[in-house]
Amino acid sequence: MKFERILFPTDFSDHAAHAQRYAVSLASQYGAHLHVIHVAQLFSYVVDFGVDSSTQYESVLHSLREMMDKLLDELAEAPFAVTGEVLQGDPVKEICRAAREDDSDLIIIGTHGRTALEHVLLGSIAEKVVRKAPCPVLSVRMPGHEFKMP
Repeated sequence: MKFERILFPTDFSDHAAHAQRYAVSLASQYGAHLHVIHVAQLFSYVVDFGVDSSTQYESVLHSLREMMDKLLDELAEAPFAVTGEVLQGDPVKEICRAAREDDSDLIIIGTHGRTALEHVLLGSIAEKVVRKAPCPVLSVRMPGHEFKMP
């Protein structure tokens, strides 16, 4: 199997940074185009961070775009093509939509534990992406499993 287009959704967490190592390694190995996305979900920012106005939400979006620009700058010298964008909406729907529109061969997504209540209320984004994605998904857990290329 050849991977020409890899989609890497990130939430800019340590878990996503760990999954990014896989995305970068596979994109490098296959000379694949790496498309990095972050999906901003208004509901999540209201609940998690108390964002309660459109002005505050726009400020959050601006910060997320700066974080994406920083990540893309870090990958600028990579031996493969890299693009990125910040999207808005439901993370699962937007990740799957991006994979379809980009004709992605693989999605690489980090997993991280939610509290029991969060899992019951929100479920796992990675789990839902695995079930609904139009292409294979590599779900990456945090260490104790160090990454080694075969």
